[in-house]
Amino acid sequence: MNKLQTLALALMSTPVLLMSACSKNNDNTVAPAATIKTNTVADLDGSKGAVYYSLAGNSVVTGADTTGTKWDIKFSGTGIFVNGGSSGTGTAQAQVVSSTFADLTTAPTSGYKADATGAAAITGWYTYTATTAPQHAILMVPGKIIVVKTSAGNYAKIEMKSYYKGNPDTTTPAFADLTTRPASRFYTFRYSYQANGTTSLQ
Repeated sequence: MNKLQTLALALMSTPVLLMSACSKNNDNTVAPAATIKTNTVADLDGSKGAVYYSLAGNSVVTGADTTGTKWDIKFSGTGIFVNGGSSGTGTAQAQVVSSTFADLTTAPTSGYKADATGAAAITGWYTYTATTAPQHAILMVPGKIIVVKTSAGNYAKIEMKSYYKGNPDTTTPAFADLTTRPASRFYTFRYSYQANGTTSLQ
């Protein structure tokens, strides 16, 4: 084979090698890590007192960390408080919007507020039945979603599911009977947390 034939073969094979290399690079492309996480928390026990919770860590915050910015929301009886304003040293704010968990795909850009004395940022997510059956019950209000802007500047949406241990069916005779009603102050909820600072909640 003469030099011209060798050069021609080399030039013809170059595009094939390049295409092969590109194909391998595409196959090895790593998809960016998801920044949105959805978690379900079942029976968070607040029966012995206030419970501080980190949405970023999906965990309870205890001890000295409750005085700092490691927690985002606090459960205390029928109150849900944010780490900001009168309730904490952080800058967290929140609001309650009328929507469903699935439909709320973007966090609002305005309307947030921190807790103030006698004026919590998170209200309207439950109703107290008083003497209406089932009597003296705390029931979730459908279509109310809590949106939190954390001290870190990240957004989360929260749907409260139950105030009672085991997330019981609140329409049953067993629930209506105060002697057989499950224990209260056991919070079940699901939430999505956006870790990248954008308002996207999907």
